[in-house]
Amino acid sequence: MKKVIAVLVLVSMAWGASAQNLWRDAPMQASPAQIRALMPEARETSAAQRAADPSALLEIPSTPIAGETFSATYHFEAERLQRVHLRTQPATSERTQALLKALQASLRTSYGLPVSTPSRPVATLGTVDVLWSFRRMTVQLLMVDGKTVELIYSANLPPQRLSL
Repeated sequence: MKKVIAVLVLVSMAWGASAQNLWRDAPMQASPAQIRALMPEARETSAAQRAADPSALLEIPSTPIAGETFSATYHFEAERLQRVHLRTQPATSERTQALLKALQASLRTSYGLPVSTPSRPVATLGTVDVLWSFRRMTVQLLMVDGKTVELIYSANLPPQRLSL
């Protein structure tokens, strides 16, 4: 019995550790320096991009995923990673549909079934909005304008309390 309990504890610890990462093993709450060390291709975003979204501090302008080239933007709050936003615009609607199908299959394999959509706000016709939500992380797959595909990994962490 003790062996079974020990195995269950180890499995739950391993599962919890893997749930701490967002995209490409980027740890939640990592600093920009830590992300750069893990992903040498990451660079600072442009001044214009930071002006439009001050949380967007790092980016990878070109990274292949499922046969398409995505841009990845790393968003931080108080110098801690909160979200990774991936975006692409496939050349044709057929490639967009194939990409969405491939991403949904991969995400279902990794995370199981998405949150049921009837309880969520109704999406506009022609959009895709699929959400996987967990205690510490949310994954969202979107097609917003019929051609732009977005994949967003977000940390679900409570706000940190300030010590007085």
